[in-house]
Amino acid sequence: MEKLKTVIFDMDGLMFDTETMYYKANQKAADELGLPFTYEYYAKYIGISDEEFFASLYQEFNDDEKVDAFIENSRTYLFEQIKTDGILVKPGLLELLEFLHERGVGKVVASSSIQSMVQMCVDNANVAHYFDEIVSGDQVAFAKPDPEIFEKAWGLFDGKKEETVILEDSLNGIRAAYDAGISVIMVPDLFDPNEEAREKTLAIHKDLVDVKKFLQQKWDLNN
Repeated sequence: MEKLKTVIFDMDGLMFDTETMYYKANQKAADELGLPFTYEYYAKYIGISDEEFFASLYQEFNDDEKVDAFIENSRTYLFEQIKTDGILVKPGLLELLEFLHERGVGKVVASSSIQSMVQMCVDNANVAHYFDEIVSGDQVAFAKPDPEIFEKAWGLFDGKKEETVILEDSLNGIRAAYDAGISVIMVPDLFDPNEEAREKTLAIHKDLVDVKKFLQQKWDLNN
């Protein structure tokens, strides 16, 4: 049985229920500016970097002034939501983080969101102290499904890829993990797993409570 030395966490949709908050902020900004923005359009870009999402907006709407305002206003509305309502933490996250911490397992966030957003979210949820490292979308050249972000996160720790597991909710994240050659567990958020997801994951679990149980069964956690 391999030792488990590192767990790499996606953030949006995996640790926190942020996708709904992002969409609400985006939709409010779009409606005010008269942009034909829909949930279906938003959903196509779940799991990719902010930069790639923004680039698509400029190309799609062909109105730089409105898109600039959309991006700025969306962030303002999102920050207001988080300040007012806080971050909704996914079931089992705190228990899993404490469990891994007690066993000396390394923990890193690898998120497509920008560094300031990741930091704000982990600070708001009071979990920043659990993580050894953060790798954000603005720290890599290529977004998921490119494996760069997971290769970088894994490279921050000693140990083999066989001693590492990635936790993801999106298909783009699963593709990135698979191409990085690191085992990935899916915890579905907005989308049910399809055949590709089932083929490329080590396991699929409904929440992080079940993930904790699975890790106990699959790996040696006596580091």
